[in-house]
Amino acid sequence: MALIIHCETSDVLPLDEYIDYIATEVDFDDVDSIAASAPKLRALANDRELVVRHLNDQIKGAARGEVFPSAQSIFLARGKRFYVRANIWPSSADIAQGRVYQDHFAYHLPHDHNYSFMTVGYHGPGYVTEVYEYDHDKVEGYIGEQVDFRYLDTTLFTAGMVMLYRASKDMHIQYPPEDLSISLNLMTSNPDVLTRDQFLFDNDKRTLARFPSGLEGSRRVSVIEIAGHLGNADTEDMLQTLAAVHPCRRSRLTAYESLEKLAPTRSAEIWELAVKDGERLVSNAARRRLDGLGR
Repeated sequence: MALIIHCETSDVLPLDEYIDYIATEVDFDDVDSIAASAPKLRALANDRELVVRHLNDQIKGAARGEVFPSAQSIFLARGKRFYVRANIWPSSADIAQGRVYQDHFAYHLPHDHNYSFMTVGYHGPGYVTEVYEYDHDKVEGYIGEQVDFRYLDTTLFTAGMVMLYRASKDMHIQYPPEDLSISLNLMTSNPDVLTRDQFLFDNDKRTLARFPSGLEGSRRVSVIEIAGHLGNADTEDMLQTLAAVHPCRRSRLTAYESLEKLAPTRSAEIWELAVKDGERLVSNAARRRLDGLGR
């Protein structure tokens, strides 16, 4: 399950020392190695001036006409396969009074992450989170699919608490805190993060509800969909190659769909190729399309 890691410490770790430690001591392919670094993240959170220093930098930038990079996050530092940020969690009163736009925040939305990350409560009363787990390998990946996820725990994520979420295993639902809260996050970035699906779920129906917008995978699929409406002969060649070799199953399926739009007379040929795909999302969609064609 998502791990609650108990690691009380009075040590204060400067950000540069934390980054050096994470870069040299943590194996980002090993969730246990990430978990072992929890005391360092907890010590980083003991720097009570850390976030305000970076916030002040953003305010100075705003005075110079610069655009704030995010409504929710304050970027702190980046390494080769990770970055560190402060996440802002506005209260339910802030949302109710229209001071923030709720869609910027993942409240009330059951979701997973296609990367592992560790977080520590930094400021405020903290938010409540419900945690579930599921088997990503059993999910075909289509909207409306039934997903078997298991309830694990409900936790008030308070200042000083450290939690670790496992990539594509832990699903959680966050609720607005009673007052503005802040967490510090160690975000990992493994190579498959660009091709592994991330999901939003319907907790009542126990189904896959939709894919998060704005992520690399969703942007890529959107471009491939547009190609099916605007493409030419060159586009057909590129879509055929992409459908055959791209590591993302959703991108391959969309490539086949767009290819059929551009070359409707080749529908049967296109889906007979797709039915050989090793991912059920693609091969099952191809079988349904061939059935519709009477093949």
